[in-house]
Amino acid sequence: MKSIITAGIIALSSAPATAHTITHIYIKDNDIVRTNIKEVKFGSPGNTYVHLDGNTCEITYGDVFTAQQIKMSSDKQFLILFNSYIDIGQLKICNTRMEASKVTVGDLSDMNKQKGIFLSGDDYGSDWSCSMASIRKIPTGETISIAAKPFYAQKKSERTMRKHSFSGGGSFSPDGNYLALSLPNFSCRKGSYPGVYNTRTWKKVEFTTPDVDARCDALFPNLPTPNRTLKTLCTDEDVNNVFTFPIAPLGNNQTDLFIKE
Repeated sequence: MKSIITAGIIALSSAPATAHTITHIYIKDNDIVRTNIKEVKFGSPGNTYVHLDGNTCEITYGDVFTAQQIKMSSDKQFLILFNSYIDIGQLKICNTRMEASKVTVGDLSDMNKQKGIFLSGDDYGSDWSCSMASIRKIPTGETISIAAKPFYAQKKSERTMRKHSFSGGGSFSPDGNYLALSLPNFSCRKGSYPGVYNTRTWKKVEFTTPDVDARCDALFPNLPTPNRTLKTLCTDEDVNNVFTFPIAPLGNNQTDLFIKE
């Protein structure tokens, strides 16, 4: 399996789920194999059902999400529903209903049970498409302070965080030792942004050997091969600033960080 959101999901609906929808999630061999989201008549209760190991569990969950926002964590230990999650171990013993654990900040990108952390995005309102990476503890939601630019910190100004924000979320490696940011454009090349991080030290992972891309890919067997090209990450329409970051060095044609003031 080479993708966090299973390529085999079928019958997906791109329309947002509302309080009046029924969602069925089918899990087999630690992967989501099918997700069905159906609208029901106004006034009917919204329900989410997870089918796993022959059991069906009703999930108490009230927020909106789409089929694309339902996924397994990279370590296969959690089912993620937009900004809430369910422990797979608890789900396996559920035969009636259980409540999803609520994450109060940002879009939940990934989790790792062994490290006891999750990755969410701190954004700046509906008109801002980019976010900062926020690493928080399971289950308290307490923020882990990380000095690197892509990470949220309470002491940073909003302008600074917008300047260093990015799109594309992120994913842990299955063992939780590494974090790739800005999927599907992550890179371990020197100077890439936002880059890949070692979760034991929170230092940036940069390889300089000719096999840099192969070494980086080997850290994330759960992810497809990224598109390592220059990409405009964020556009701040509020102040008419455009921030362009090189995802990876591009030789003599490399584009440097450009900020329009």
